[in-house]
Amino acid sequence: MKVLSSLQIKSVEKTAVENGLFSYAQLMENAGKAVFSEVVKRYAVAGKKVLIIVGSGNNGGDGLVVASHLKKCGAFVSIFAPLGMPAADTASIYLDSVKDIPVCDELSDNYNFYIDALFGIGFNRELSPELSSLIDVLNSFSGTKIAIDVPSGVFSDGGMAKTAFKADLTVTFIGYKLCHLLPETSDYCGEVVLKSLNVDVGNNYSYSIIDSPDEKIFNKNSHKGTFGTSLLVCGSYGMCGAEILAARAACTSGSGIVKCVVCDKNYSAFTQAVPEAVTIPVETGLDGTPILYEKTIFSALSSASAMLIGCGLGRTDTAKSLVKKMLTATNIPTVLDADGINAVASDISILRRVKSPLVLTPHPGEMARLMGTDSSEIEKHRVVYAKRFACDNQCVLVLKGANTIIAAPNGEVYFNITGNYGLGKGGSGDVLSGVIVALLANGCDALTAAKTAVYVHGKAGDMAAQRYTKRTMLPSDIITELKHIIF
Repeated sequence: MKVLSSLQIKSVEKTAVENGLFSYAQLMENAGKAVFSEVVKRYAVAGKKVLIIVGSGNNGGDGLVVASHLKKCGAFVSIFAPLGMPAADTASIYLDSVKDIPVCDELSDNYNFYIDALFGIGFNRELSPELSSLIDVLNSFSGTKIAIDVPSGVFSDGGMAKTAFKADLTVTFIGYKLCHLLPETSDYCGEVVLKSLNVDVGNNYSYSIIDSPDEKIFNKNSHKGTFGTSLLVCGSYGMCGAEILAARAACTSGSGIVKCVVCDKNYSAFTQAVPEAVTIPVETGLDGTPILYEKTIFSALSSASAMLIGCGLGRTDTAKSLVKKMLTATNIPTVLDADGINAVASDISILRRVKSPLVLTPHPGEMARLMGTDSSEIEKHRVVYAKRFACDNQCVLVLKGANTIIAAPNGEVYFNITGNYGLGKGGSGDVLSGVIVALLANGCDALTAAKTAVYVHGKAGDMAAQRYTKRTMLPSDIITELKHIIF
């Protein structure tokens, strides 16, 4: 699945028509039928009242097709056309199909469904005061709200007007648009369902959506050495839980051996929680940070296949020094998370000197520290910052959040569409890092490990939300659900 700009969508549609796949009229019919099919699959519409708000362009034409099909299946359909009925060449073809459907003059809150077909992907300007008011009124109504392609007031390529239709469901076509994936606008889209309409986008796209990973197959006679050793340099006194979650996730995700540096003050709690892990007990410094001497560092690295640094390590000067020592010494694929990221934020030049593949997993606040800005700026320009950082530092960058972004050193960008807001709890990121380091230990390259881990972490979160609820699910529940996912 791909993410396309509005211009790219128009280009692939034009190519498909020119190649004889269908006419523009058939494309509109297919789009309208796709929306209709999704609606009747989800909702009982027979005998229900549906208001379709149509614009004068082709998005309005899609709405006419939906109206015609809903009427045929027993819904009481009305049309509201604040800009006049669709007049675009293709859209006007379908005016006859709705001649028996009433056109109302005013809005009311007595419909079960409101379907937004006012503006499409070409809309990128401020709404008139009248239309802003109209959308505010629609948003205040209690019925289920469905948007065709993009909610009116939302710009396909990112950004939005001062107000926008707030959909419960958006049915989009051919490919995802940036507005479906970025923080500012994704809440207005609700759940997004993609209908490809059998259009092949080829190489005409901007970004990719992470696909469900294939199962990694090992030989029958594989052993723990085959699956690699994950080294975790995490945890400090009072923050043992972060290392426990990361270690349990690494064990669950298939690392042959999980070897953890553990502060002596955390030793009892850690070994009870993760008996499967091998420990490297070390002294606890006066500031609560584990103390690793050079001999211990090189001994631990020599027997490891991949390393995770940072979860619960703390922000002390000792912790910062330890992170820098590990990054300087590492000769194995390395994941830098949480306090590992904070340790290098004041001078990221060390990242360009790391000799091994590197994966960073910042949340927006940590990303802001890396880039010398604030988190609101990061959220406004997630793709730009992620791509720039990955390219400049030749690392894989996992910018966490809703629709987590993964940026590769070559400039490729991927969006994840699994997961839910129940993942927004302390400890979820530690679980993700544990999955990544296990996959690196298994022999996955850095980009594949990051993509696979982000996808299955989100999927496990969705499964946990179904078993419990988004509010009550815990990071440890994500680890439990990982056991039911093939990857």
